[in-house]
Parts: sequence; C-alpha cells; structure tokens
Amino acid sequence: MKKATEMVTMTLQEVRKRKLSKSEAEQLKKLAAMPDDQIDTSDIPELTSFAGGVRGRFYRPVTQSVTIRLNAPDVEAARQLSKLRGMPYQTYIKGLLHEALVREAKSVAGSKPRPEIRS
Repeated sequence: MKKATEMVTMTLQEVRKRKLSKSEAEQLKKLAAMPDDQIDTSDIPELTSFAGGVRGRFYRPVTQSVTIRLNAPDVEAARQLSKLRGMPYQTYIKGLLHEALVREAKSVAGSKPRPEIRS
C-alpha cells in the first residue's frame, strides 16, 4: 500500500518558477534513467477505448478574430515565404506578428510595464 500524499495546488507560473529539492532532482534522474518496462504504472488504470472521450473538453484557446488590412505586396510575400515553410500564409503571418510583439515587449520592458504576451 502506498502512503497518501498531500495535494498541492499551484499555478503554471508557480510551477515554472519552482526550484526542485535535491531529493526531487535525484528521483527525476533515477526515473529518467529507468527503462520504461520497469516503471510501476499499476496505480494507473489502462485506457482501452476512447469511445466516451470528448475532444477539446479542457482546452479552450483564447483567440479573438480581427480583420486587418495589409498591402498586397506584403500578402504576396507572406504567401510565397509560407509556401517555402510548408504552412498556410495566415498562420505564417500570425507567427511573424507574435514574434515581433514578443521582441518589442522585451525591448521596452525596462521603460514601461510589460504587457502579457504568451510565447
């Protein structure tokens, strides 16, 4: 019988900032070095069917649709570059915009409060 452990609730930011104790780091190293067939998964029920599963039940993207006017040469350049990367041009433009916003937020971080941009 396994001993009961205390449940701790943390935000994602708290988890990312948390430092592991020496014993936790050692446990992770041992587990990473262990072959998969030696890891005890007996307390995890085996999933045999996805019949009752619901796709996207816990994932809700935070998106907002907007219309933006772009110059035709810029759109054409994005289309050509996105083809080289094997992706839709709107996804390519969205990625470029996101990278530029993150870069800009970092450059002005010292002078103003930084807006929250997820990367």
